[in-house]
Amino acid sequence: MRSTLELSSMSLDPEIERKILQCVDEVLEALGKSEARMFISYLARDLRLRKKEIPRKPEQFSKGLKLVFGEKAANVLETAIMQKLLASLGINRRTKLTLARVIVIVKAE
Repeated sequence: MRSTLELSSMSLDPEIERKILQCVDEVLEALGKSEARMFISYLARDLRLRKKEIPRKPEQFSKGLKLVFGEKAANVLETAIMQKLLASLGINRRTKLTLARVIVIVKAE
């Protein structure tokens, strides 16, 4: 499995990046639009993670989810994002994947 440093240095297709961000938006907005905006603001302010960096820094995004929502809820949100992303790309779901691993798989496709 690649580290965050390797993920951030890898090239990511702009269309894939757009789809990742779209899936993140859809899942977070299910919590409420203002809650989604507050979470994205928290990432930028406290973790120095801008929204557009999420596809390149998924482990940092996952950390933010856990800090704000707790381990269990963060896992549910991350799983929902992964499922949406895999479905939008027509990739069969594999077991025990993290968002970071899904992005590595998507880059390899």
